[in-house]
Amino acid sequence: MPQHESKPDERYKMSSETGQAASRRGFLRKSLVAATSVPLVAEVGQGTSERLMNPQDPLLADVDAAHKQKMSSEAIQVYKVARGFLLETPAYSVRYEKSAVPSLDILREGMKVFRVPLVSGVSSIDHDERLESISAGPIEKVAPDQYVIKVRARSSLWHAHDFQWIFFPGHMEFRQRVRGTARLGRCYFISNGISGPYSNGTSPGVDANTAIFADQYFSPAVNLADEYYFTIACPQSVGILPETARSGYHPIEWTGDSAPPPLLLSFRNENSWTSVGIGAPPGSYLFNALEYTGSRYAGASFYVDYLGYRTPSEGFSLPTLALHFGYSEYETLERFVNWLDTRDFSTARKVGDIRWHHHPIFCGWGEQINQVRVHGGAPHDFCTQRNYENWLATLDARGLPVGTVIVDDKWQKHYGTFEVDEKKWPDMKGFIALQHSKNRHVLLWVPGYETEGLDQSLCVLQEGKPVAADVTNPRYEQFLRDRVRYLIQSLGVDGFKEDWIGGVTQKPNVRLHKPIIGIEFERRFQLILYDEAHRWKSDAMVETQTPNPLFRESADVLRLNDVWSGARSVMQMMRRRARIAHLAGWPLVDCDNAAATNLEEWWRYAQAQPSIGIPSLYVVTRMETTLETVPDYDWVYLAMLWRRYLEGIAVQEI
Repeated sequence: MPQHESKPDERYKMSSETGQAASRRGFLRKSLVAATSVPLVAEVGQGTSERLMNPQDPLLADVDAAHKQKMSSEAIQVYKVARGFLLETPAYSVRYEKSAVPSLDILREGMKVFRVPLVSGVSSIDHDERLESISAGPIEKVAPDQYVIKVRARSSLWHAHDFQWIFFPGHMEFRQRVRGTARLGRCYFISNGISGPYSNGTSPGVDANTAIFADQYFSPAVNLADEYYFTIACPQSVGILPETARSGYHPIEWTGDSAPPPLLLSFRNENSWTSVGIGAPPGSYLFNALEYTGSRYAGASFYVDYLGYRTPSEGFSLPTLALHFGYSEYETLERFVNWLDTRDFSTARKVGDIRWHHHPIFCGWGEQINQVRVHGGAPHDFCTQRNYENWLATLDARGLPVGTVIVDDKWQKHYGTFEVDEKKWPDMKGFIALQHSKNRHVLLWVPGYETEGLDQSLCVLQEGKPVAADVTNPRYEQFLRDRVRYLIQSLGVDGFKEDWIGGVTQKPNVRLHKPIIGIEFERRFQLILYDEAHRWKSDAMVETQTPNPLFRESADVLRLNDVWSGARSVMQMMRRRARIAHLAGWPLVDCDNAAATNLEEWWRYAQAQPSIGIPSLYVVTRMETTLETVPDYDWVYLAMLWRRYLEGIAVQEI
């Protein structure tokens, strides 16, 4: 377990307060609140509050309906202080004082976590925004236990740029909306511009960005180094295509194996955690990642980049920023995911639980790598029917009850065409039929939107070169659907293992059929694959590596994904990945196991897999890295573990 990771027994309910925390809050109140508390809010139906609840207001139209769980009328207390107010809830406190550059102090148990500006900048691809004449209205009660501050500013770039802060008993939200004719670029949250190392950089200064008083933060982005905890000075990209290019093979930067994760970072201040995350309606994630600059000379910035593919001429609501509070990083993640679900910023599974999806998996990728050690070449050269038949015969002889076979990279003639390479697989249909006769199912490995073998007219072009299959093009969509239908109906394929997914571009002006870019581009490919697979086989299995709750409707199983060859404590590492996956709403995970680091690590994890998810095997002959072989008695024991696992599966068949 990493040094700073919270243990399960360190989590407490939000309503619980230690004496120390209560004392801090009491001191804070006494020092800030005027002698007599004065109501600062207008009730719903009085004056401006009635206007704020107008359903035509796109920033507040859903504020009450989205939050069904209510606390008592005492859950939020608002007190008058000099030139502002103090708002207190059981989870957090906020202090606001009018100033030239208005800001909020956000406190947790009396300790300051953030100082954030009331407004944030939205750049175009050509110009940064400057905000002047910032004015904040009074704090207003718009519904039971829901309070709002509405903020306006004069923009140097947009016809209109409006802001709202909304306070609930357990969390707070920041919403903003812009209207104008420029093409959207970087859109900031609680910041404006990016600080330089020794100057303001593109930022107006420290008052325009977030001051962070926490000491470290947690990122749910899985990486091969198994690092999730960082000092606040470290930048972070939470998504599919980080803006900072990799400078080499650094495992900590290798985050694309499970992407996108939930778009959240959680900051620690002593024993409490405060998360900063964003959410939007499905279809609106037209950016690659939530970017965090790290805490710099002029503060920290959070932003997404639309790369010029969106123009807010009719008005455009940016993703909502939410802050959640808890006593562990995982508690804030859980609260954030629940918020996404409540606000319909996520999707739900379309197909229920299916028994065969739980069956132990054999994937040939590890053995393909082993063949390279003997014969040279590349791993994909050894994805052949003969090899897979030999490996499965060996597993049969050992009595291992394999239920799902994954034919990995590269059964295709070309990556982009989904066409079987008949030189390597002379009888794919016969191979699948044989597995079916043994009560097994077969998945084919597929890379996301690869261009190999495709006509350029079906591709996204960047500087005249194809960089991805254009999933926004109806001609490509039909091509992909036809290939999936053929593989399932004609060959008997039972599903797909999706791989090689990620962002398409970080540049504007890339040619594609429709301006659907970023996370939504990736989701579109997965949706087409999933929809067509289930159209022709209702119990098909589509396995992916996209733990973000937005992707639940387009996959059945989430892979825990690859292990770096130099990794140690693999069992603990994969349990952490599974914990993040479960909190993000993925009940069924493939334990995966590529690559096997050494025999001891492999064996420890292999024994633990039935308690984590679907057992998965990549080894038949020896470890990929150390070339160690598995003793016969371990194979006997593993077969017994798998049989017990199968006996314990409790699934309602569909």
